[in-house]
Amino acid sequence: METEISSGFVTVNPATGEEITQYEYMSDVEAIEAVEKCHNAFLLWRMQSLEERASCIQKIGEGLQKYKSEFAALMTREMGKIQKQGLKEIDLCSEICKYTANEGKESLSDEVRELPNGGKGIITYAPIGVIYGIQPWNYPAYQAVRFSIANLMAGNGVLLKHAENVTGSALLLQKIYEEAGLPKHLFTVLRIDHDQSDRILEHDYVRGVTLTGSSKAGKIIAEKAGKALKKTVLELGSNDAYLILDDADIKFAAETCIKGRIYNNGETCIAAKRFVVVASVYDEFKEAFVSGMKKIKAGDPTHEDSDIGPMAREDLRDKLHDQD
Repeated sequence: METEISSGFVTVNPATGEEITQYEYMSDVEAIEAVEKCHNAFLLWRMQSLEERASCIQKIGEGLQKYKSEFAALMTREMGKIQKQGLKEIDLCSEICKYTANEGKESLSDEVRELPNGGKGIITYAPIGVIYGIQPWNYPAYQAVRFSIANLMAGNGVLLKHAENVTGSALLLQKIYEEAGLPKHLFTVLRIDHDQSDRILEHDYVRGVTLTGSSKAGKIIAEKAGKALKKTVLELGSNDAYLILDDADIKFAAETCIKGRIYNNGETCIAAKRFVVVASVYDEFKEAFVSGMKKIKAGDPTHEDSDIGPMAREDLRDKLHDQD
C-alpha cells in the first residue's frame, strides 16, 4: 500500500504495516526529460539487428534468475504475494525473455512475397517509437515484463508507470535490464502522479500506450489516447464463469476452484470468482468447496505453510469492508 507525503509517496509492507521506502515524485521537467532520453535511446536501438536485440533480451532473462530470490522477497514485502508464488513469477518472466529472444528473430524478419506481375514485395516490421505502459501491482514483475520485453524486441523504447506500492520492484527490473546490457534510458521507470501521466501520454515522442487495470481506468486512458491519436492496447477487468457440469470430477473441480480463487491472495483479474454449477451436483460441489476453503491457512506470506497472505493495500481492504 502507499501513503502520500508532500512530494511523493511511501511504500508499506501490507503484512506488517512497516514502512519500506519513501519515494519522491519526478518534477515535470524530469518527467519530460525521461521521455526525451528514452526517445534518443530508441533512435539508436531501432538500428540494432534482431540478433543483437535478442541477445540482450536473453541476458535479461538470465539476470532475472540471478536476482530471483531478492525479487520474490521484494514483491512479498511490497504487495503481500506468497513468496513461493513470487519465485514462480520470476521463472515465468525468464521464460518470456527466452521465448521472445528465440521467436522474435523469426517473427520480425522481413518477408519477401512474389507478385503476380513477376515483381517482388517486401513486408518489413519497423519499430514505432516510445511505448508508455501503465501497469498494476498484482504481478509486479510479470505485468511489466510481458509488455516491455516484446516492445524492446520490436525495437521500441519503453516507459513504465508502475503502481506506486511496487515501485521498488519496478526499479529493480530497470536495474536488471541495464545490467544485461540494455542501453540506459531505453527502459525507464516513471515516478509520476496522474496529472503528469496525462502529459506523458500526450507527448509527441510517445507513440503508443498500454494499460492493464480496471474498466474505469481503461475508459479514461482510451479517451485521452484517442484524442491524441495514440495506438492503444488495454487489458481490463472481468472474466468468464467457472462451469461445473454433471460429469465433472467434483473433488478435483472444488480443489481447482479453490486454487483459482486464492492464488496470488485472490487479487488476480482471472481469479475464479463465479461458479455456475448444475443442480444435480450443486450440493456435492458446495460441500467440497466450503470444506476445502475452511482448510486454507491465511498467514505470513514468507512462511511456507501459508496459503494466502494479506490484501495488498489498506485502502483496498477498507473498500471491501465498506461493500460488506
